[in-house]
Amino acid sequence: MDEIRENLSKVHQEIITSCSKYGRSEEKIIAAYNCGERHFGESYAVEASEKIAHLKEQGYRDIIWHFIGPIQKNKTRLIAEHFDMVESLDRAIVATRLNDQRPEGLPPLEVLIQVNISDEDQKSGCAISEIDTLIETIQKCPKLKLRGFMGVGMDTPDFEVIDKEFSKLKSLFDEYSKKLEDFNILSIGMTHDLDIAVKNQTTEVRIGTAIFGAREYKTMNTDNQKIAFIGGGNMSTCIYESIIASGFNPQNITISGPHLEKLEKFKAKGSVITTDNIEALKNADTVFLGVKPQILTSVLDELAASGIALNHKLFVSMAAGYKLRSIEKKLNTRKIIRIMPNTPAKLGLGVIAVVYDSEVSDNEKQLSEKMLEKMGTCIVGDEDNLNVIGAVAGCGPAFVYRFMEALIAEAVAHGLSEDNARKIVEQTVLGSANMSLKNQDCTLASLREAVTSKGGTTYAGLCKMTEGNFEQIIKNTVQASLDRTYEFEKMF
Repeated sequence: MDEIRENLSKVHQEIITSCSKYGRSEEKIIAAYNCGERHFGESYAVEASEKIAHLKEQGYRDIIWHFIGPIQKNKTRLIAEHFDMVESLDRAIVATRLNDQRPEGLPPLEVLIQVNISDEDQKSGCAISEIDTLIETIQKCPKLKLRGFMGVGMDTPDFEVIDKEFSKLKSLFDEYSKKLEDFNILSIGMTHDLDIAVKNQTTEVRIGTAIFGAREYKTMNTDNQKIAFIGGGNMSTCIYESIIASGFNPQNITISGPHLEKLEKFKAKGSVITTDNIEALKNADTVFLGVKPQILTSVLDELAASGIALNHKLFVSMAAGYKLRSIEKKLNTRKIIRIMPNTPAKLGLGVIAVVYDSEVSDNEKQLSEKMLEKMGTCIVGDEDNLNVIGAVAGCGPAFVYRFMEALIAEAVAHGLSEDNARKIVEQTVLGSANMSLKNQDCTLASLREAVTSKGGTTYAGLCKMTEGNFEQIIKNTVQASLDRTYEFEKMF
């Protein structure tokens, strides 16, 4: 009987969640639909895809859906499957993924290139100098159809600045519309700068706020989101800095740890520090579990025994080998995220593996992505993926450093100074990585071959790597890291 009661409770909660998820926003769309509107824009792929499917089930099949938000690589399949137009295409790799993931039987996905007209680094958009390259990529994608440009003006009250930016994009649009077929959509202007957009002859405006009102967020509010860190070590510090850089208020963050003197750096930025984990927990909406796996069990027991309701809090664990189900059993909740960052995240160049438990809402996923966005690239997967990413990206920097150490040692052995050898190797690794990043259409093998002449010096060195069974060494290295991860999982 208890099992039946628990199952009924879960179903009721799912109904409440669905009503909350679909009800109000869908009612507004249907109201606009009944007034004759057929074009609707959405910024969040997961939430929108569910909404689109739900509305189609109700018979609203002639709506044209526009994706207008920043595109994450792990969301391209949802966008390709559910939308009719993408207005924020800004990278060749995203174009290729959208093309590959567009289902057979659907018409080509219409796309606009989002141009970074404000030259702000933090703004999405293709640089003007890279437009031609991106167009060439799109033209090679049979399931995409290029229709025009989109631009977002600078966030400023100075309308003259916005006017100059819109005018610049209008000139570009006129230039390209003369040489590209069906290139006839210019999408500039939102609710606050609509008048300037019309002045610059936009063909489309994105004015959801004027029609529907400001978007409502249940939990994703950078001003009042209460955040706690249990543990203030290196990775907690890295995540903390990403959170602050993303606009969250440091005064709403509490960090607990056994040694207050080690937490002074957080206090200096306006955050609260304490040695009491429960004090940090009690008012938090999101709790980062920043302790080592062998310590996490006792911390989870402490939190579970606190008497504080935990099922409305979001928990984020960064402990290797400590699976979701083990945390679930301790805290009796499934609002849990596991992350596995690597050390380059401290520079904003990291890889962060992310796994969501079953009760993490879309808003909470968006919230976590915003918190982590300044650390690097988030890769969402399951727990098996997490282990592999941990072995490759988490351990990978150490493997790369070992390779660099060996190259430096050889350079020194052949007469270079230690300083020069290190500079040369660092720049070589940096340059090689950037060559790979800048040439996504090329395989790594082709990049390698471009450096290698048959019978030449590079060829001779590569032959020795082959003789030394280099690939097998790497295979054994990664497998050893995975095996150790599986050992940790059995411990917890």
